[in-house]
Amino acid sequence: MLFDYIFVGGGLSASVVANRLREFDPALKILVVEAGPNANNRSDIVWPNSTNLIGGDFDWKYNSVPQKSLDNRNVSLPQGKALGGGTVINSSGWIRGHKFDYDLWGSIVKDLRWSYDGQLPYMKKTEHFWSDSINRPEHGLKGPAQIQSVTSTHREFPLRNLTLQSWGEMGIQPLPGLDGNAGDPLGVGELQENKINGRREISAAIYSLEGVTVKTDTLVEKVLIEKTPKGLVAVGIKLADGTEIRGHEVIVSAGAARSPQVLMLSGIGPADELAKFNIPVLLDQPEVGHNLADHGRVTLQFKVKDPSAGWAIGSPNPLFAEPQYGWGSPSDFLVSTDVPKDGLARAIEEDEGVAPDPNTHPLLAHNRTFTEHVFLSVGAADGSLVTLVSVHMLPTARGSVTLASADPHDDPLVDPNYLGTAVDRYAAREGIRVEMKFAGSNDTVMGREILDGEAGAPGFEQALSVNSTDEDIDARLRAGIESSFHLMGSAAMGKVVDADLRVKGVKNLRVVDASVFPVIITGHLQVAVYAMAEQAAQIIQAERSTGSAENL
Repeated sequence: MLFDYIFVGGGLSASVVANRLREFDPALKILVVEAGPNANNRSDIVWPNSTNLIGGDFDWKYNSVPQKSLDNRNVSLPQGKALGGGTVINSSGWIRGHKFDYDLWGSIVKDLRWSYDGQLPYMKKTEHFWSDSINRPEHGLKGPAQIQSVTSTHREFPLRNLTLQSWGEMGIQPLPGLDGNAGDPLGVGELQENKINGRREISAAIYSLEGVTVKTDTLVEKVLIEKTPKGLVAVGIKLADGTEIRGHEVIVSAGAARSPQVLMLSGIGPADELAKFNIPVLLDQPEVGHNLADHGRVTLQFKVKDPSAGWAIGSPNPLFAEPQYGWGSPSDFLVSTDVPKDGLARAIEEDEGVAPDPNTHPLLAHNRTFTEHVFLSVGAADGSLVTLVSVHMLPTARGSVTLASADPHDDPLVDPNYLGTAVDRYAAREGIRVEMKFAGSNDTVMGREILDGEAGAPGFEQALSVNSTDEDIDARLRAGIESSFHLMGSAAMGKVVDADLRVKGVKNLRVVDASVFPVIITGHLQVAVYAMAEQAAQIIQAERSTGSAENL
């Protein structure tokens, strides 16, 4: 059989695009090839107390290469390995990011379809928002992804009001409607998740693949590419078992770690990298695998002064026995903050070698989301600890994906380059200082009345405090940085693919997943990927209608 479209990888992007293409034309012959299984109805992953998520059966279980800015420590990099990809194992956070991120994307690729206003219709098309009155122009009410909030599930936590008060005492105010998904998340927004009363929403389940041919537990070795008088043309794929499958168009959607690996194994990538493993170079494309980034995160725990007061899960508070408190993350809010611009300017100068212009530099001329703070009412089995997670949303360091071998069974070498710039180290340090002020100082009711300082960490003699030195904080960062599972950028639009997601220099080949992001998205990536995939389906369908699908 000759397929119309072949998807390499059956994650979020493939689920959306394949579903929409079948919706446009039910006669299309579409194949989705996924390395993992179909986990849509597995009871051990669909609920918040699931036991088979990170590190389980549906995780590629990647590890980074030694991180030079983390004392050469390897970092675990969970990535979904099942139909639905990351939506099978992620935390289900529904956070778009800042409008500026998307506008910068549109500006870089000179195409307003990728600006915030260009992508907003597709964000709305994806979601079924929990409220029909909050920021109505920003939200969809009929999409397949059901969005729940703390309020909609009636699971407000005991520290909710004191949390709001404490952020307010620091000058960080609630957003209108407590909605961080309206273009500007800077401030306090209520946690939103794509779940239905706690049940996980896997993309391959909410975007039905009925009528699509699906091969699970099947690894792709490479894209088959032929040289023709008109240039290079993708004609199908080769599976790891040697089977060849032909199709009119191949869409690589294997994620920001695996997609560049597939391209390189197919002969598309940096010539010197391919030569290491005797892979014939069909297209010398040095940007394949470059521009990689991730949101690093650090977790701190704080001691509760009176665990018997019932503030945290594990305490004797009967509220936590109510079922809705198991329907999502044990947090009321996500809080997004910028960093002081004077220190940021000095860090930029250290990285770039010249003093930045505060009126034009994209990190200085606009308010940006450098850190996301998540206060969790859980930390110890007896309710004696709570948790603060600091997520580094706007890294400036870039890493890479390279090959370990020419064998598709071998994991690629993934280098997120955490804390690889002075800006990243400064921003991460400032994020910790914000959290110490929130939870560990007399400036807030949380620090004065509820909590009794940071609990410390193994290997460190002193706990962090508002008086900790830069060196103290930096040491904890180097020891504690983890992945947020938000790999992006390794086949960037404008460099590897064009604005229609077509691989430059190869006909009938596209990449549709987070690897094409040319900028950092300061949100949880699934929202941006859903929107991109919805728009990708429209782009592909428009080309079918005009007969202009081939490219060079």
